[in-house]
Amino acid sequence: MKFFVALLFALIAISVSSTAAHDFQCGVYRCPDMHACVCDAGVFRCVYRCDEVIITQTVTRRWADNNGQLPYAQVEVSVKNVGHRMVKDVTIGTVGMNLKDNNAIWGISTQGNDIHLPSYVDLAPGQTHQFGYINKGNNAATLYVKNVNLH
Repeated sequence: MKFFVALLFALIAISVSSTAAHDFQCGVYRCPDMHACVCDAGVFRCVYRCDEVIITQTVTRRWADNNGQLPYAQVEVSVKNVGHRMVKDVTIGTVGMNLKDNNAIWGISTQGNDIHLPSYVDLAPGQTHQFGYINKGNNAATLYVKNVNLH
């Protein structure tokens, strides 16, 4: 019986630690991975889809180096405020982003696996910020709004 209780606690600990590794802080809450933290006038909420900001990606060029062995995709990205309030402090989460090199992203700030709009960029309703990157492989990475601050 002690063995089963110990095993149960071990499985719970593994489950909690693996889940927490992908969650991120959103005010006093923790948002699951692939969700957005929206701060609206100091009130935080986690949402599956951020309706205030839309990210659009277009692969503008593909090529391969090293006799076709190293494929790359150049991607143009638009981040648009489709809401009715000023958008500040946008953080974009990434899945599958594998940049060609340290110079293969422009018009944006990076920190770890996250992308941030430059600190001087605020998006008024209807306004767009564009940036680009070169990803290893034939496809664009998956990008999603991870955090947005509305004013």
